[in-house]
Amino acid sequence: MRVRSLGLHTDLVLHAWRGRVRDREDHLVVTHPDVPEFRGGNLLVFERPPEAADFERWCELFDRSVGVPPAIGFRAFGWDGLDGEVGDTAAFIAAGFELERTVVLAAPRLLPPERPNRDVRLAAVTDDAGWEAAVDVQASESARPGYRSLVAGVMRANRRVAEAGHGVWWGAFVGDVMVATMGVFRVGDLARTQAIVTRAGWRGRGIASTLLHHAAESARAAWGTGLLVLEAEADVPALNLYQRVGLALIEWRAGLGQRAWTPRRL
Repeated sequence: MRVRSLGLHTDLVLHAWRGRVRDREDHLVVTHPDVPEFRGGNLLVFERPPEAADFERWCELFDRSVGVPPAIGFRAFGWDGLDGEVGDTAAFIAAGFELERTVVLAAPRLLPPERPNRDVRLAAVTDDAGWEAAVDVQASESARPGYRSLVAGVMRANRRVAEAGHGVWWGAFVGDVMVATMGVFRVGDLARTQAIVTRAGWRGRGIASTLLHHAAESARAAWGTGLLVLEAEADVPALNLYQRVGLALIEWRAGLGQRAWTPRRL
């Protein structure tokens, strides 16, 4: 399947490194067997948004290609596109799916932050303690049962990819305490960010923008990448931060996720 979206393209490269991507001509099957609870990494990706007649077929394809309970407890679909096209989602919404929107931003080089934080120490994560701390920072975002296990599973995969030479995971430290974290991976001549998170209580101090700028400059210097690509939820406050450091919105993306479902009787 040929992909137009830069955000989707970079996603798929990371998915292939962390898990598996299979091409079925008009759709892709993305799976992370080691992290079956990872909805963003166990999904079907189609060439176009859904049409009214797609609901049964897409669900059947997911059940057959990705899995059913208890191995997989959700269904998730994405599609190629540049403008956030939604298509006809009525049957999906009626079945408990939620429409998910993200934006893709990019810049050849970031602007220095307006208020750089000079008190944090920025360092690549290289040991068990550092990777565990990066999990802790991300897991602190939600008290939802099973969330920490999900983050830990995805981070184990990210660690394998980083240690294979495809990227770097970063931490921002105050003393020995990690207060923010993110990853950046090389995808051809692009650099793609992952999971920019600042621990609650440390936000609003310029830490995230300082870390993001440092990671981007380090990637450009080490890899010669010509463009930094970042994807974020469409309505998060951090979008203002990203735009202040020079990232410009280049794409809208959309997808569908069903958090829990009952197998259909076919």
